[in-house]
Amino acid sequence: MLDFINGLDSRVLLIVFLVVLDIWCMLLLWRSSATGREKWLWTGVILLCPIVGCLFWYVLGPKQDLLSRE
Repeated sequence: MLDFINGLDSRVLLIVFLVVLDIWCMLLLWRSSATGREKWLWTGVILLCPIVGCLFWYVLGPKQDLLSRE
């Protein structure tokens, strides 16, 4: 197992992390109460600027009640 981890390039791990972060962020985005146009604009921001886009979405995006099951 350690040989596998030592063989991975840190850039590959970073890319995998960013892809997972983007997918998670877009899933939250598309389940949010934002309008269709806002969803497409936020999707573009997240895809063009993965780290900054996710941070902006977290801070500026529409908030949802995490306890409610809609």
